[in-house]
Amino acid sequence: MSAHHEIGLTGGIACGKSTLAEGLRARGWHIIDTDRIAHQLLQPGQEVWKKVVDAFGSSILQGDQSIDRKVLGRLVFADPLLRVKLNEITHPAIRSVWQREREERARTHPTHFLAVMIPLLFECELEQMFSAVWCVGASRVTQMNRLQARGLSEPEAAQRLASQMPVADKMAHSSVAFWGEGTPATLLLQLDQVRFP
Repeated sequence: MSAHHEIGLTGGIACGKSTLAEGLRARGWHIIDTDRIAHQLLQPGQEVWKKVVDAFGSSILQGDQSIDRKVLGRLVFADPLLRVKLNEITHPAIRSVWQREREERARTHPTHFLAVMIPLLFECELEQMFSAVWCVGASRVTQMNRLQARGLSEPEAAQRLASQMPVADKMAHSSVAFWGEGTPATLLLQLDQVRFP
């Protein structure tokens, strides 16, 4: 039996993925966050940053040359073709970084528990890359409320939800499904019910 437990962690937007990842980290898991990787790759001067600026123009840049993620988000969530273009630039680069991190971790920690947070895991058909997929879901109303609390307008929040596979479908395709309604503590309690191989 392998001593490696490598799961893909996914879920709907604003459902509680980060909360669950923090709970795993507190239990000794190593977390690879693909949003963090994306953020790093989009720093001014990076290759991916250059490609995104070339593709979308300087109107997405702030005074310090960093990409204004709100502006870019408004563009790509309003137009599926632009979203495809952004994903084609960023996804391969993000994937090569997390795969490298994962291989490095396996080499340095022969016994390890690893979770890779990938919001679009099913949309990108990455489930075969993990021994198990864990998913966090919540109701549409809760997702909308949380996104609006983050500063999105109602139409913007609806666009974000429409861009992803429905939460119920993600949960149905997952090895373990968590329900992210309620408080972070309620979600973390569910972790205690999971039996590891």
